[in-house]
Amino acid sequence: MLENQRVKLKSFLGANSNNSDLDERENYWILIGKTGKIIESKNENFENRVLVLFDDNLDKLNLFNHNPIKNSLWILTTDLEIVE
Repeated sequence: MLENQRVKLKSFLGANSNNSDLDERENYWILIGKTGKIIESKNENFENRVLVLFDDNLDKLNLFNHNPIKNSLWILTTDLEIVE
């Protein structure tokens, strides 16, 4: 996957839903089906992940949003599909 590619989240941590009782601010599974753009594809701290800048506002979705770039998360490449 390359920087600036448009992607859609198809799963999170390899699963289509969370099976545990999570704090709602950690329920990133609600992002499944949401789109964004890869803004970083290589980072030694996040192997097999890319930094996705989501089109949606993570604060408005009541999700933890603690990366330096707002509305971005490090996502496993296997959880993403490329969109045209």
